[in-house]
Amino acid sequence: MPALFCSRGPIAVVSFIAEFSVEIQPLSRASTTVPEMQFSGEDIVTQEGVPRKFAFSAHGTRFDEFEAALRRDPTVERYEVLQREADRAYYVVTYDTEAVGKGTYHVAVEHDIAFTNVQLRDGEYTIQARVLDRESLRALRRYCRENGITFRLRRIYREARSSEDASGLTDPQRRALLLAYEQGYFDSPRETTLSELGDELGITRQALAERLRRGHKRLIEATMA
Repeated sequence: MPALFCSRGPIAVVSFIAEFSVEIQPLSRASTTVPEMQFSGEDIVTQEGVPRKFAFSAHGTRFDEFEAALRRDPTVERYEVLQREADRAYYVVTYDTEAVGKGTYHVAVEHDIAFTNVQLRDGEYTIQARVLDRESLRALRRYCRENGITFRLRRIYREARSSEDASGLTDPQRRALLLAYEQGYFDSPRETTLSELGDELGITRQALAERLRRGHKRLIEATMA
């Protein structure tokens, strides 16, 4: 667990893990050309606080088509093939200078969000990140909303309890609880309402209240009963 150090000794910082997906421009066009291929981030090289190079592995077989798409992708200045096998290849892409500010990595760094796993498939990035606090994640989501970037929060959990299997929550209950938590519904004073959350989930205020109630009941049964 990370710690902040001061003259009186270490102060433990309890971070959490967030998993979310974003649809951003870098490599989007190239990846949608081969929608069945999976791309896994290996390293991100920054320059003046923004990502300049992205090293990744590609899983699939349509490498010729993908490389042709890289040459056409306006977010790619150039690319290098590090290794190529029958069903896996390794690349380093240098982003176009106009593309480096159209992602989310530089905003994540600004708010101390550390990407631990980056996956790309068919134009959508799925990211696992270590987040210091909820406000940092909300700042990232706010940036996405203000810049027309699709952001979907998939999971959020304390690192010490990374498994959701024991929670007993259904997917709708989990999503409702996550959204309510992330939007500040459980804060005092509350920063959102059931009606606003229901609108985002596409359900009525009453249906959301019942979903949250059932979710709370399942969590209590799984963790305290």
